[in-house]
Amino acid sequence: MIPSASHNNTTLVLRRTFTASRQRVFRAWITPVALEHWLRPRGMSMTVRSLDARVGGSFCFDLEDGSSMIGTYLQIVPPEKLVFTWSGGAAQNRGAVVTLDFLDQGPVTEVVLTHEGLSTPERRALAEGGWPSLFDTLASVLSSPHLDL
Repeated sequence: MIPSASHNNTTLVLRRTFTASRQRVFRAWITPVALEHWLRPRGMSMTVRSLDARVGGSFCFDLEDGSSMIGTYLQIVPPEKLVFTWSGGAAQNRGAVVTLDFLDQGPVTEVVLTHEGLSTPERRALAEGGWPSLFDTLASVLSSPHLDL
C-alpha cells in the first residue's frame, strides 16, 4: 500500500496493486458476498443489508457493533471507476466521497483510492489506518478460487 501526499489533511489517496484482473477487482466492490468477506472494519463481521449498484443507487452495510455504513453511487464505469458517498461506522463522516480508479496493468490491477471530505485530520488518520487492512483482506479474497466474481 502506497499512501500519496494529498493537497490537504482531509483527503487520503492510497495505491494498491492486486494480483487479479481489473474486472474481478471491480466486481469485488459491488458483489454482496464478496463485500461480506473483505469489507470488515477492525475485523468485525458485516452484512450487506442493501446494495443497488447503479448511479443514484445506494448501499447499506450493517456491522456487528450495531453501526452501519451507508452511501450512494455517484459514478460507475465498469470496470474502470467507482465513485460513492461514504458515511457511518467509526467514521460518522457525512459528505465524504470515495473514488476508486481500477488501472489495468496486465496480470495485475492497480487501485487508486481517493477518500475526500474527511471532516478532520483525525478522521483522515482513521481512514489511513483502516483502508490498508481492508485492502489486505481484499487481496486474500481475490486470490480465493472459491469466490465467483
